[in-house]
Formats: sequence, C-alpha cells, structure tokens
Amino acid sequence: MSIQLTSWTTTPWPSTISTRSVDASYTSGLLATLSEAAKSIETATDVGDLVSLSRVIRGAEASLAIISAENAIATATESSVKAAATKAIFASSVDLEGLFWEYSFFDFRLNRAANIIYLTLFGLLWLYYTSMFSVSRYQWFNVSFFCGYTLEFIGFIGRILAFVDATEINYFLLEFVSLTISPAFIMAGIYFTFGQLVATYGRKYSLLKPLWYTYIFISFDVTSLVIQAIGGGIASAESSENKDTSLGTNIMIAGIVFQVFSMSVFLILWFDFLLRIFFKPEGSPTRTPLSFFRLLFNTRVANQLKITHMDGSYNPKFADLRARPLVNFYPLAITIGTLAIYVRCIYRVVELAQGWSGYLISHEVYLMVLDAAMVAICGLVFTGFHPYFVFGKTNRLKVAHIRNEVDVHRDSQFDDENGLVKESIEKGESRIHDNDNELETL
Repeated sequence: MSIQLTSWTTTPWPSTISTRSVDASYTSGLLATLSEAAKSIETATDVGDLVSLSRVIRGAEASLAIISAENAIATATESSVKAAATKAIFASSVDLEGLFWEYSFFDFRLNRAANIIYLTLFGLLWLYYTSMFSVSRYQWFNVSFFCGYTLEFIGFIGRILAFVDATEINYFLLEFVSLTISPAFIMAGIYFTFGQLVATYGRKYSLLKPLWYTYIFISFDVTSLVIQAIGGGIASAESSENKDTSLGTNIMIAGIVFQVFSMSVFLILWFDFLLRIFFKPEGSPTRTPLSFFRLLFNTRVANQLKITHMDGSYNPKFADLRARPLVNFYPLAITIGTLAIYVRCIYRVVELAQGWSGYLISHEVYLMVLDAAMVAICGLVFTGFHPYFVFGKTNRLKVAHIRNEVDVHRDSQFDDENGLVKESIEKGESRIHDNDNELETL
C-alpha cells in the first residue's frame, strides 16, 4: 500500500494563538478613533506619524471585526455563518498579536520562572550587602556593592512588571538602565579592594599607587556611563518617533566598548600584580603556568610555600593580615569576580552591535546566562570574601590610611577613629628622655 504525502509549504498563520474578545461597548470609541486616524493619515508626511497612524487603524479595524464576528456568532443559526465568524475572529486575533509585538519592547515572551529566580537571588544579595553596613566598617566596598546589587534588583523588578505590560516604556527603561549601569558600581568596590591588596603585599609589586586604581578606573567607568547615557537618550528619542536608532545605538556601543577597554587594562594590571607577588619574592617557585595556578588557587603546597619562604618579602607591617585564612584566597576571588563582570561587558557589546532586533537581544537565554548569571556569580563570591571576613573586623586599610601612606611608614600607627597617621608617642618620649639624661651628664 502506498501513501501519498502532500507537499508542505510555509504559512503566515501561527500554529497556536489565543483568540481575543472585545467588549461591544467599545464600538463607538473604536469607530471614532478609526475615522480620526483615517483622516490624519491622508495628510501625514512624517514616517513616524505614518507608522503610528497605520497601527492605530489596524488595531481599530481588527477590534471592530472581532466585535462584529462575536455578534454574528451570538445571533446566527447556520453553522456556516458561525464558522466564517470564528475564522474572522482568529484572523483579527492574529492581527492584534502582530501589533502587540510591534509595540512590545521585547522580541519574546519573558520567561517568568527565570526572571523570578533572578529577582529573588538579587533581592537576597541586596539584603546581604545592606545588612553588612551594620557590622562592616569597609564603607567603600559596602556602598559600591550595595548600589550595584540594588540596581540589579530594581532591573529585575522592571522585568517582572513587564509581565503585565511589555509595551510600557517605563518598565523597559527601569530594566535596561539599571542592568546596564550596575556593573560599574560593583567594579568600583573591586578597584579599591585591589588597592588594599597592594598595600597589604607592598607597593613595590604594583605598577601604580594603590588609590590610583580607584581614581583612574572609576573615571573611566563614569566616562563610559555618560557616553552610554547620551546614546541611550538619542536612541530612545528616535525610537519613540519610529526613526532610525542607529546613531544612538552606535554611541551606546562606543560607551560599552570603552568600558571593555577599561576593564581590559585593569585586568592587565591585575595579572601583572599577581605575577609579581607570586614570582618576584625570594623563595618563589619557577614561573610556569602550573605554578601560577597553584599559587592562585592557593593549594596546600602553595600556601605552605607562601608562609615559609615568600611572606618575608612582603610588607612586614601587614604580616598578621596575610596570616588570616582567607587572604591567600582573595586574589582568586577577585579574579573570578572581575572575569565574570568582564564576560558580561563583552556580551553587551556584541548584543548591541547586532542591533535592537539582533539574535542575542531577541533570545532571553543569553541575557540570563551571560549577563545576570555573571553578575550573580560576582555577588555570591564576595558574600564569603567580603573584606570584613578577609581582613577582619577593624578596617586598617581605609582610604585615609592608604592616602597618608600608613602602609609604608615604619613608625606610624593606625587611628581607627579618624583614619589619620599617628607617630609613635612612646618612641618619641623615650628619645626625649634619653636626650635629657645626656644633658644632665654633661
């Protein structure tokens, strides 16, 4: 027995769709809207106006068709009339669905489960970094991470609100702006933490002074955000008028490319610092990739080598800090956190380079994996490696301490109340007493 297979061809009709229902009480309003739009489109010349008016007309016509078909189904007795009316409702529902996607700021239906999971995760991270204000005196890090993860939390609130109305521009801006700028605040905390490590190990191992990392790279990030804001404003204005958004988009891309460049320079300086503290001290191992990763991951043998042979070459003033259990794992934590944010920034460059209807931006999974997951990894890493747990309860590495070079003055002490340098009073008094004795002898 042979089976005849019919050839398959593509069709403009979707495989599944929820048919719409329109209340008949809207009829008069829809007719008035349709009439006004039809008159306006005859004289309109602006492309944005033409697109907007055509959408209004399509929506009004599809809604009126559904009302008419529903009335026919309610009053018809013949099955053929009901079938034709049902088909008309289906066709009009397809038109309204198409209009929805034209107005929507997302090219997909937001994944509820994934967005709720990330909202919950960033909410917990926000609560954690908020709570650290009450116990931790590392205020620079606290403020930076608090701001960063507040923005992540707010960004996903915007995405959750878009479940209700994906055509609301305020929900889209809440999501887009917050998630775009949050990594800059997170990196500000990491920049200063890098400076603290430079002071802990010794300034001779760094190409720059400790605070320069904060000053230089925060300036770069602010510049990047300003460029992105300008581009975003231009693109938003062009989009609202249904005009070409390429100018604004290209400016935004330039801003994010500058951010990636800035982070690339930072990573070069960071890895240069790691190579110096791992292989420059006396007793350090031969410089090989294997030994680098052993020291980075602080294996048992590497940790013992640091304690017995290498630590004597580091800043003696902070030998007690380096003896804390988490300090030797801190370079690994900073590396993971920074690389995670770096991956996220590269993703954003490629995403915007493809345009607002590109493959990456129209597939939510990439944002979830290459953006949200990367920022979440960074936040989770520093929950356990918060400076409070790494360096201890007392902040001996405040901005004022580092600015006044407390870490390099042999006779200076820490004034934890105001962060200023104090010379050793006892030592000074001892010298005065000795001089007085010499004068009496003479």
